[in-house]
Amino acid sequence: MQQNDRICLLLVEDDVLVRTTVALMLEDDGFVVVEAATAAEAQHLMQGGLDALVVVTDVDLGAGPSGTELADQLRSQRPDLAIIFITGRTASLAGRRPDFREAILPKPFEGSELSQLVRRMLLQ
Repeated sequence: MQQNDRICLLLVEDDVLVRTTVALMLEDDGFVVVEAATAAEAQHLMQGGLDALVVVTDVDLGAGPSGTELADQLRSQRPDLAIIFITGRTASLAGRRPDFREAILPKPFEGSELSQLVRRMLLQ
């Protein structure tokens, strides 16, 4: 596995306060974090050449595609991409059958929980 300072994560969260807090948690643990407020912005970043190894996305992103729709779009282009869904409403994921490259982390969570999950996803 690469050193944390070489691992780029894409964080997709529509709530600016949550996005900023989660980004700071991950950056404090040595990860490089690129932030997006919408699925469209995240898609644009990835299509523009962002080489994120993990996408951390809220499920409910307000207007536009959801986090699950974003994950499906990104994984159709990069099947190896690890996705971590963060959500306060796990019922939003009912019926989804995640594979070993997807994980769910219910809100609220500690920064250490998310960092450990990112590392575990990178080892798979």
